[in-house]
Amino acid sequence: MEEEFSFPRGGSERPPAASEQVSTIKKGKDSSASSSSSKANSRKRSNSADFLFGSKEEKKKRTKTSGKKTSSSGNNSKVVASSSALPIGGGGVLQPVQSSSSKKPAFIESISFQKLAKGTKLLGIVREVAKDYAVVSLPSMLTGFIRKDTKLGIPLNKVVSVGQFLAVVVVKATSETVKTKDGGKPQMKRRIEVSVSPSLMNNGITMDMLHEQMVIRGKIRSVEDHGCIVDLQVSGLGGTSCFLKYENIDGAYKIIQEEDDEEEDKQQDEGAEFILNQGRIYDFTIKSLPGKSKNEAINIIQVELERVKMRRQRTVDPATHLSCGHTIRTLTPGMLLDVDVEHFARNGLCVSLLGNVYRGSIDSGHLGGYLPQQDKVKEIVNKSDSLEMWWKKVFVGKNRKIRARLIAVDPGTKIIRLSLLPHILALERNDEDDLPAVGSIIENARVVRLDPGVGALLALPEKSHDNMDIDEEVGENEGLKANAIFTAASEIRCAYVHISKAIDVDEKRTPEALFSKTFALNTTIPKLRILSKSNWLENVASCATAESIISSAVLTHSDLIPGTVYKSVPVIATLEGGGVLVQLGGMGVKGFIPATHIFDKTSSGDNSYRNKIRMEKYKVGNKVDVRCLEVKPNEKKCIVTAKKSLLTTDLDDPVIDYEHIVPGRLATGFVTSATKKGIVVTFYNNVHGRISARQLAEEMGVEDPTIDYKIGDVLKVRIVESAKSTYNDDDDSDYYVLRLSLNISGISENKKVRQSQDRTNNLHSLLSPGMVLPAKSMKIVELIPSKEKDGSDGFIAGHALVSVKAKYLSNEKSSKGNITCKLPFEQIFDSYDEKAIESANNFDAIVQKILIVGKKIAQEGMVLATSSVKGLPITPIVSLKPTLIKIAKADSKDASEGSHDILLPTPRTPLYMGAYVQGYCTRIDPRYGAFIRFLDNLTAIVPKLKGGLTVGLFDTVLCKIAAMDVTSGHAPKILLKRVKSPKKQIKILPQKSNNLLVEKIKPGDDLGDVKVESINFARAAVTLMDKRFEGYAVKARVHVTMAEPVTGCSNSMPVLINSDDEDPDFVEEKEKISSYHPFHSWSVGGIIKDTKCVAIDVRDGISYIELTNRAEARGDDDIPTFVEDPRSLKAGSIVSGVITAVSKKNQGIWVQICPGCTGFIPGLELTRDVDMLNNMSKYFRVGGRIKCTVLPNQATEGPFKKVVRLSALDSDKKTKPTRGDIMIGRVNRNIKQTNAPSLMIELPEGYIGRCDITELEEVDDWENMPLGKVSNEEEDGANEDSINRLNEGEYRHGLYVQCRVLSTSGTGPCEVSLRGSRLEGDLDNDLPPEEKEIVHAFVVN
Repeated sequence: MEEEFSFPRGGSERPPAASEQVSTIKKGKDSSASSSSSKANSRKRSNSADFLFGSKEEKKKRTKTSGKKTSSSGNNSKVVASSSALPIGGGGVLQPVQSSSSKKPAFIESISFQKLAKGTKLLGIVREVAKDYAVVSLPSMLTGFIRKDTKLGIPLNKVVSVGQFLAVVVVKATSETVKTKDGGKPQMKRRIEVSVSPSLMNNGITMDMLHEQMVIRGKIRSVEDHGCIVDLQVSGLGGTSCFLKYENIDGAYKIIQEEDDEEEDKQQDEGAEFILNQGRIYDFTIKSLPGKSKNEAINIIQVELERVKMRRQRTVDPATHLSCGHTIRTLTPGMLLDVDVEHFARNGLCVSLLGNVYRGSIDSGHLGGYLPQQDKVKEIVNKSDSLEMWWKKVFVGKNRKIRARLIAVDPGTKIIRLSLLPHILALERNDEDDLPAVGSIIENARVVRLDPGVGALLALPEKSHDNMDIDEEVGENEGLKANAIFTAASEIRCAYVHISKAIDVDEKRTPEALFSKTFALNTTIPKLRILSKSNWLENVASCATAESIISSAVLTHSDLIPGTVYKSVPVIATLEGGGVLVQLGGMGVKGFIPATHIFDKTSSGDNSYRNKIRMEKYKVGNKVDVRCLEVKPNEKKCIVTAKKSLLTTDLDDPVIDYEHIVPGRLATGFVTSATKKGIVVTFYNNVHGRISARQLAEEMGVEDPTIDYKIGDVLKVRIVESAKSTYNDDDDSDYYVLRLSLNISGISENKKVRQSQDRTNNLHSLLSPGMVLPAKSMKIVELIPSKEKDGSDGFIAGHALVSVKAKYLSNEKSSKGNITCKLPFEQIFDSYDEKAIESANNFDAIVQKILIVGKKIAQEGMVLATSSVKGLPITPIVSLKPTLIKIAKADSKDASEGSHDILLPTPRTPLYMGAYVQGYCTRIDPRYGAFIRFLDNLTAIVPKLKGGLTVGLFDTVLCKIAAMDVTSGHAPKILLKRVKSPKKQIKILPQKSNNLLVEKIKPGDDLGDVKVESINFARAAVTLMDKRFEGYAVKARVHVTMAEPVTGCSNSMPVLINSDDEDPDFVEEKEKISSYHPFHSWSVGGIIKDTKCVAIDVRDGISYIELTNRAEARGDDDIPTFVEDPRSLKAGSIVSGVITAVSKKNQGIWVQICPGCTGFIPGLELTRDVDMLNNMSKYFRVGGRIKCTVLPNQATEGPFKKVVRLSALDSDKKTKPTRGDIMIGRVNRNIKQTNAPSLMIELPEGYIGRCDITELEEVDDWENMPLGKVSNEEEDGANEDSINRLNEGEYRHGLYVQCRVLSTSGTGPCEVSLRGSRLEGDLDNDLPPEEKEIVHAFVVN
């Protein structure tokens, strides 16, 4: 082929050889067409070159005559037919060859990945949209993606919509080699990035090229009152603007604002055809261009939005298009064009378009149909005639002039492709049911196209289809509908099989000769399996015909089920270390057999015999039976076992989750950990339980678990209990504790054990913290001495084991059994002298004089705790401290009277500010103060500034609650102040009966003006000025939640402007009434007008009246929210409250809804602004009012029971984190790191995120120790230093961050990233380093 023929340049005439080829091919087919063609070839093509590339002379003429453009109709006579300078079929077409001995038609090359150059324009259908990316279905079954514009920051779900037909521009098409995780052959990864930006799509279009009824890409710049300002990004517009009037929108539309995140999801339900918002992309139709009136110039381009039904019928007028100076660069996919068939290629049609200036092609996949069966057209086609090029019998005569839609343009290579597919002509995606469901198996498909070395197109068996009526929908190509061959071809639906999924062969690649023979034209394929229906543009399914894929029960990792046995799976690799890879499914799903799961019993050391057996049995190609242990679909990982004992046990009911475990059942598992403390036995789906070393010694006589058990050993165990718990105080997520036993002897023995356990559990249920035990009820059975701490000062106090009989715990004297309790040595006296606590020996010497093994304790005792700090059951702890016992007895007496002077609190006690509590000092830290412990291991702190260092170790101490935080989880965090005695209560005697007054006053009554007597932060004491209250013992107040300023209005939060007030971050402890406080404009002696009663109560003969001066109370009969029980507030109701405090570490804000009703707004429910969350005290001022929504309160007991959970966010739907989401999270350094080093982050709705240390910053910005220093200390020591370590490093505890979700797990935390590139949309995994490459790395251990 001559170069000049393929790539013509300039305006010279076509070489004679090429001209002869064209005229020869057409000869004999259509004499008139041949004559016309020869005449066209004899003309000079000076104008043609201008249409293709543009000319300087023509541009100058247009520039000089701008503003004097005649109408398009007036130019029709000036445009004459031209002979295109392009070769037959345009670029990417192998030209026809004719010699004396043979004639070879042209061949249309497919638009493959290799042919996609930067700037290529393609028609696509938006298949998937997220905030940061969108996926587009492209021609030739390709897939492209759109990246979010990080500069504009507009989410892509507000730019394009799913199902939208849009022309896109290729930004880049890259291929890179990625190493596989299993060490196999590196794979090639291809990626096509496209854009819908008007600046790229309209590149080359100038102001002079615009004309009325022209379709052009635009982006909504802003939404105004009467329409939208549209940005066309066309060269030469200057001060000319583009405007879309609402009246020019043909169809229903919906305007959404920036904050409306859910509108995109609701648009289909609301029936809106067009969504209008800033950044939205549409193809607009120009309604009118700027003109000049007598008085002024109108520099506005008016555009309109047409419905698909109107837009798909709009064809491009060649005369208008060419007269405006358009070139091949300005051709846009999606244009509907009239074309003339010039040549029948081997695989499609070569056509000319736009007055023969351009040439393009329609490949066989876009002809609107596929190779029909001979039987369907036997009446009009002889059996001897071949239908291989069936289009030669269709596109003849009148059908040589057809209407097609442009789908691809590459100005560089002059590729122009069109389509006749009905759904592309109609610009509507086919129904989901048009193709078979994914996974379905289809029989007797027929080969209708063979792409040698690539794949084959298979026609699916016939079924009734609701085909689009091309004539009615588009209004053209009327002759095609009447053609029987085309009708039969258009009814065919197809699936495409790639050569790699076509045949099972031993070689790595299917031989092309075998493939071509197997998939010859019209060959019947017995079975195929549908793999995907994601090729929306061509509406062709992807399938597989290889028997291994068709018969496979597993197509993806999601199909794998833990506990399921997969038989006769082939071995594909043996790995270093003894592991084996097996093929679980026909789509490359692999399973890994660890070395510890080859044999039932593991062996220590190098065993040559076992290695020999392993190499023989697990030789590549051999088939073995395996059982799925664990699968992670997101990570595409699957662990399987080949142990015979696991393959044959628990087949019908494997242990795969904690929720459905029945205590007492027997199950077979394998050892995954063996230490001095015990062993861990794992079942399926990572369900595991523990057997302690003590239990192993009692049941099996095992002295050292590490000697008797090895990792991988198979054990049959009995499941004793499956209990749910939480990780720690700051983590509300649950986990399960599974207790196991090796005692599986017999049913009778099991019954004995179960009866013993039931009896012990019943006795445990009789004990409760604060319960007083009678004298002589405890018998000492063992003394455990104290021991010195290794490497640090101090000692760990010992304890005594005491036995308590059941008869002392129950009213029934017939109760049998006893329970063992722990009596710590520090629970003997109320205080200890300094010498006694100097050392463990001194401490034990004093205690051993009092406690003697075998003797009963003569005095009363008290149950101190029955659960651990985390809420787990423990051996009951008792105390002999006289003061604690006295308070406990007083509490039980006062409980019936409803009064408590001093409390012995538990984690479930509803505490309040100012309450007096009795506890004992469990530890003193010179840095912080004294740690005070109460019932059930509730712990608080007396800071050293509040006398914490003056408290004696183990002493009983009386304190007052100074501050508290009930949002920390199982137990509240409490700040104490040491006091000597509680304040005495003063009772005021009544002056006279108030019954009459109570009967007269009701909530909502107007009480007139009041005089302010005193003011503090929480309330103002006032005097009722109405004379009707004279002579009554009345006390009135206005609570801060019931008040509003005398002048101005209440300050709503957050503060959105800079304030000159001082930063309110913890200004000592004084109560400050700032300018945001409702009482700021109040003064003592001032008069407050128009008050209303909100509540009234009589106590000790005095009437206490709660008043309000809130505006809503004055406006009508309603009064502000006033409830006595917070539980009466229904979830979802709207309330407002006054901010009373900001939690430390910005955990949230405390609000007061009404007197006695406290609420808390967690930070993650406060705002989505990270800056506000990290500076709560700046934006949410104490005293300000905030509007919020009541959330469901799951706490049925404990300190959170009477606290209302609130949210200040809009009531949007809560969703589970998914890959690609951008979320706001709070750094929690108290959560144990998963796969350390990592940063644990609290996410909304209680989810937890894990940010690997490598995902904190970009690789080039890594710094040493980004998470701070970590010291290896003992458990107790670690607790002491935890506060200091939390604030080390850049990521302090409580810091709010924006993160990107990389992956999610069903049980563990989500994987997130803080990298800037991730937040901008790059979700690709980092490439593994090459050999000898210098890289950054963190030390793990």
